[in-house]
Amino acid sequence: MKKIVWIIIGIALVWVAKLSFDVYGLNQQQVALTQTLAQVQAQNDNLNDQVASLKRRVMGGETLNSSDANASTSGRNLIDDAALVRQQLDLIEFALQQQQYATAIDKLNQMERSLVDYEFSAAMRESLQVVIAKDRIMLKQYAATQIDQNNKLKELLRKVDQQISQELAKPYQSNTQEQSSFWKRLIHIEPANKSSEVLMQRAVVLKEAQLRLVMAQNTLQQGQQIPFAKAVDSVIEVLRPLPDAQSKRWIEQLNTIKSSPVLPLPNLSTRTLIGG
Repeated sequence: MKKIVWIIIGIALVWVAKLSFDVYGLNQQQVALTQTLAQVQAQNDNLNDQVASLKRRVMGGETLNSSDANASTSGRNLIDDAALVRQQLDLIEFALQQQQYATAIDKLNQMERSLVDYEFSAAMRESLQVVIAKDRIMLKQYAATQIDQNNKLKELLRKVDQQISQELAKPYQSNTQEQSSFWKRLIHIEPANKSSEVLMQRAVVLKEAQLRLVMAQNTLQQGQQIPFAKAVDSVIEVLRPLPDAQSKRWIEQLNTIKSSPVLPLPNLSTRTLIGG
């Protein structure tokens, strides 16, 4: 009996270590993505500063020697204003994918302010200002809807986690006649020590389900829809072998969470206007 208990405890510890490592890996991925976004933003800001500096020199009537003029012309030919706008749109869409809504809206505002530095026609600049204003409203509405949906999902996951914690904090007791009859049959059919093993395994399974819920919450926080659905599936998979009605209710709740509609990323009108 003691040997079996120690084996079960060992398996539980291995699972805890594995899931903890997975959670750590997800956190590291989030940090790496945030750093990548910051680096790309810095490169984009630096390029915009170079464009603005070049235009101030030209508008200020600075005298350029022949080599400087050729270099300036060559540099300007390499700088496509539409490409710069598309690059900033890439940043905005990347921020949306990472659910960094404040960053996305801030980059949209920066793009609008930078229009004065680009050599667009007056009509094109005005059209860009109109669609940017439209995109700003759309992004705010999308962010509000996504945040509200995520908060609801987080609350549902929190309730399941809380219920599991309450279940682990007390000795297992049947809550329905069906559960009672199951355990009575189990006790009558199996030796007493076998019954204790099953109950102990149930506690290990519930603890593993909790750890997988943490992974689901992390993927939801990071806006990773497909990994989130897979993480919820993994919780369901762990709970499915349990015969009691409470576990079945948790599975129903998790299926409801998993089936929540996924909001598609909004299509930016600015992207349609500028092309690419």
